[in-house]
Amino acid sequence: MKNTLFIFLIVSFFVVSCRGNDEDVQQIDQVINLYIKDVSGKDLLNSKLAGTYNNVQFLDLNGTRDLVPINSFSLKKDSDTVNFLDYDSGAVRVLIDSLNPENKTYHSDFIISLTKKIDATNSIIDLDTIKIEYSWTPTLFQISKLYYNKTLKFTKVSGQPNIITITK
Repeated sequence: MKNTLFIFLIVSFFVVSCRGNDEDVQQIDQVINLYIKDVSGKDLLNSKLAGTYNNVQFLDLNGTRDLVPINSFSLKKDSDTVNFLDYDSGAVRVLIDSLNPENKTYHSDFIISLTKKIDATNSIIDLDTIKIEYSWTPTLFQISKLYYNKTLKFTKVSGQPNIITITK
């Protein structure tokens, strides 16, 4: 019995010590902070201000059916108490290029539905499109570009956060 326990401990020690190092881990950089402002710099996501959006929805265009709600985003405030949409994932990613097994390209497409209250009974809904391109390598998965209404709004700069400001 003692020999069995001793052998088990030695085998366990070898299994634990044979783990890969941190260089084997793929880095993931896919969180987006999306600010929406007007031309004067007013925070359009602050529902307490007049003329701002009081409801936001993300609707996936590549799901099993169109307009599948994406629930993996949240409204947050930065250190200056400016509101932004924090999006990390949720939309279906479609493989675009897989010829090189060490470098692949994906994209996600979704609608951002922004509701603005005009008065007690009427609202306006803005439907805008977002396309996100991702690059994948064995060591890094990251956002590479973001298009807002088919206009390039963001290109990844290595080591920098994914902060995008949309002016409406």
